[in-house]
Amino acid sequence: MAESLPFDRVADTYDETRGGERRGREFAAVLAPHLLPGRTLEIGVGTGLVADALNRRHGASAVGVDLSPAMLGHAHARLGARVTVGDARRLPVRTGSVDNAVFVGALHVIVDLPEALAEAARVVRPGGRVVSLTAATERGKGDEFGDLLAGLPGRDRVDTPAAVLAAATAAGLHTLQSGEVTARSFAESPNQLAEIIENRVWSNLWNVDGAVWATTVEPIVQGLRDLPDPDDPRDRRLPFQLSVFGR
Repeated sequence: MAESLPFDRVADTYDETRGGERRGREFAAVLAPHLLPGRTLEIGVGTGLVADALNRRHGASAVGVDLSPAMLGHAHARLGARVTVGDARRLPVRTGSVDNAVFVGALHVIVDLPEALAEAARVVRPGGRVVSLTAATERGKGDEFGDLLAGLPGRDRVDTPAAVLAAATAAGLHTLQSGEVTARSFAESPNQLAEIIENRVWSNLWNVDGAVWATTVEPIVQGLRDLPDPDDPRDRRLPFQLSVFGR
C-alpha cells in the first residue's frame, strides 16, 4: 500500500486548526475583486473552503485540484464533482480553459514555483489572470508573538514576493497588482498558540527532529506560556502578499 501524503494525515482536522469557514470567507473576500468573470481554478484547493466561499458568496464558478485525496474528500462534500486529484506541476486541465487560476497559501507547499506558475499560465486563457496569496515578508511585525515565532524552524519561505514574481515573469505573466493585504483576523491566546505548536499543526513543524525540537521549539512554547495572562486572547492580524498577474 502506498504511503499516505502528509496532508492526507491531517485532512480530518485541517479545517478546525486553520480557522474553518471564517478563513475561507476571509480569503475569498480578498481574492474576489481580482478575478475575472468565468471559471476559476484553485490549485491546491485542499478541503475546498476558499473555493466554496467564492462560489456561495461571490457568484464565482470555482473548481479545484489537489494532490491529497483525503483533503479532496472534504472538498468534494462542498464542491461535488468540481474537484479532482492533480499535481500543480502537471495539471489535468486543458490549455487555456480557465479564466483565473489561484494559489491560496499553497506555493510554499508546492515548492517548485517555476513549474507551478508555468502550469497556471498554461491553463489560463489569453487575457486571464493568475492570483496568489502567500505569506508576507514582514509577517509577525507588530504582532505580540512575532519575535518568539521568528525562531521556529522552517519559517524561511520559498514563496517570497521576489521568487513568485521571478517565476511568474518566466512563465510569461505580467504584474497587474502586488502588495500586502490583511487576509485574516482572529483572536488567539498564548496558550492556544503554544498548543498549536506542540501538536505540530503547521506543516513546517511536521518533520522537525527531536534534538531541534528540544533546543529550539520547546523554549518558544515556554516563552508563549510565560507571557502575561496566557489564557487571554489577543487580537491578531496576519498579513499576506497578494500578487495578481495577467496572461
